[in-house]
Amino acid sequence: MRSGGERMWRIMLRAAMCVHFYAAPASAGDPKRGEPMYQRYCSGCHGANGRGGGKNFMPHVGALTKKGHTDLLDDEYFRAIITEGGPAYGKSAYMPAFKGTLSPEDVADVIAYVRTFPLY
Repeated sequence: MRSGGERMWRIMLRAAMCVHFYAAPASAGDPKRGEPMYQRYCSGCHGANGRGGGKNFMPHVGALTKKGHTDLLDDEYFRAIITEGGPAYGKSAYMPAFKGTLSPEDVADVIAYVRTFPLY
């Protein structure tokens, strides 16, 4: 039998998924334009397919393909991390800020490309 806390967590998770899939606006980015930018700026740590293992891979870099995690993060969160860098959000200092490198449109394109990765 499941505990009340676990049951409540599952209900909240389902509600969050519904909000994400049915209420969140679609990204305005273009994944085809995002792919070369992702490969240039992100794949070194996150891997060519988002599963980690890039040439500069750090063991603590999380996969961008984690089902039940990445799919629950909204585009605004990704935009903030990419733009401001990891330390601004309590993440790794190895994640640089790209606000001086990528335009807001570029960031939207990278996010759209990341959203094409199959989740595991």
